[in-house]
Amino acid sequence: MKHTNSDQPLRIWHPLIRLIHWWLVAAFTINYFVVDAGGQIHQWVGYGALAAVLLRIGWGFIDKGYGSFRTMRLSRKALQQHFTHLKQRAVPKQSGHNPLGWLMVMAVIVLFVGLGVTGFMMEEIDALFGNSTLETVHAWLSNTLYGFALVHVAAVVWVGWRGRIALIRPMITGKRDRD
Repeated sequence: MKHTNSDQPLRIWHPLIRLIHWWLVAAFTINYFVVDAGGQIHQWVGYGALAAVLLRIGWGFIDKGYGSFRTMRLSRKALQQHFTHLKQRAVPKQSGHNPLGWLMVMAVIVLFVGLGVTGFMMEEIDALFGNSTLETVHAWLSNTLYGFALVHVAAVVWVGWRGRIALIRPMITGKRDRD
């Protein structure tokens, strides 16, 4: 039997998007829960996370798929449409981030950049080493990112269930079934 295009799974997330996503998950987990703050490993993992975020920003302008910033819809109409899909329990299969998901993407980018910049300033600029204000800002950013990560996980589970749409598997495989 010949497979038609409608038999093939939808490609939702490009491999680079998935690689960056999971690297940021690992980097945050390592730096928040595992290694000593300010240590060499913490610094290198943090710089790697910042590099990944900068790559993601660049990719957002290059990508032509669901990870493209061109697909970002943050209007009231887009938000109302998303809530209608949830109410009807039918989020479209051919969709990437919803408006709240895009806001989360932007928040995560800002938080990781803030962490990278404050971490760099504390460790690489001698005059700022041990600066309590920078340490406080860096800690606040990391704790806020942790809170956002918890909200993100809860939202993915809830929207996947409520909207009857696979959200986790596409971030692993890149693909979502059409049916």
